[in-house]
Amino acid sequence: MANFHVHEDVSSLIENVKPKNQKLTKVFPHAKNRAVLQPLCSYQQNAKPRKPDPEKENRAIVATKAEDQNGSDSDPCNDLIRLKPVFKRTNLSSRVSNVNKEYEEQIWNYLNSLEKKMFAIKPHYMTKQVHLTWEMRAVLIDWLVSVAEEYKMNDNTLHLSVNYLDRFLSNISVIREKFQLVGATAMMLASKMEEIYPPDTREWAYLTGDTFTYRQIIKMEQLMLKVLNFEMNTPTILDFIRHLCVKHKLDSKTMYLAMYLSELVLLDGEEYLQHFPSKLASASLVLARHTLFKTEPWTKKLEETAGYSLKQLSPVVQKQQKTFKSSPFREQQAVQKKYASDKYHRVALLKPRVLVLDEEE
Repeated sequence: MANFHVHEDVSSLIENVKPKNQKLTKVFPHAKNRAVLQPLCSYQQNAKPRKPDPEKENRAIVATKAEDQNGSDSDPCNDLIRLKPVFKRTNLSSRVSNVNKEYEEQIWNYLNSLEKKMFAIKPHYMTKQVHLTWEMRAVLIDWLVSVAEEYKMNDNTLHLSVNYLDRFLSNISVIREKFQLVGATAMMLASKMEEIYPPDTREWAYLTGDTFTYRQIIKMEQLMLKVLNFEMNTPTILDFIRHLCVKHKLDSKTMYLAMYLSELVLLDGEEYLQHFPSKLASASLVLARHTLFKTEPWTKKLEETAGYSLKQLSPVVQKQQKTFKSSPFREQQAVQKKYASDKYHRVALLKPRVLVLDEEE
């Protein structure tokens, strides 16, 4: 671990301001009488709708009718009018499936090579963090889950945030008072990678209960990018789960349960950080299929794609089963609340089954 300490050597990067509150503050942007920057999406909402032009509409109707009568020999300038009604809403999963079908093997090989190249997390980094514990990390991630849900962020934003957090803590010693600043900055960077309208620095300062200023967040962002060497597109557990589900046409409930298990895994870093995301994703699918009474928890086709046998996955699956069983009794309940909603088929309310795996290869 580097000798570079956030609380000692970065006076030029982080202001030496004593935080008002050392506890993680859970606040959201719905407070009354609040005067802060408007979300970027409000620009589109406040934009004035374009006034309809009756003459243009009549010309379009006439042109469309004329083209229908003339057939394929009509003026090519009318192609835009002819094609306009063809565009319809299509199912996103079907489009993703069609796009990935031709390149699915190359995509999987690329993700595998990338995770090995960018797997820079030291599994036992917490032993060198003098001021932090695994329990404090779980509390911070629980807060990040709540923020992501409140802002309706992409599921992968959370996974990337935790990846940035762990990689940063693997190299930099952080005091307790700056821990929430590091977590908020990690999610801010992840939201810039994944979201269309990411919250800005002032919004993140507000989310920390104004414990930190937006200038401190900007300076921490600069430091984190330096430490991560600007390698921001690392594969996550969710990437592998989605790829396997699309390739093998697994049902949505199986995918959501695997996603739920993968987010529970994020809370227990001490148990899982030594495993590659692809292995954790495969184990999550095994446990999800077993819980949902599938005939084969891990088919030959899934094994060929993922590259892991059931025997190799069994120790990880057993750990995840323990995590799954203990999840209702944890103090951190943001993940459970998220996946108890109808959006995710209420998979958090499922009860674990007795786990008996056939480990023969």
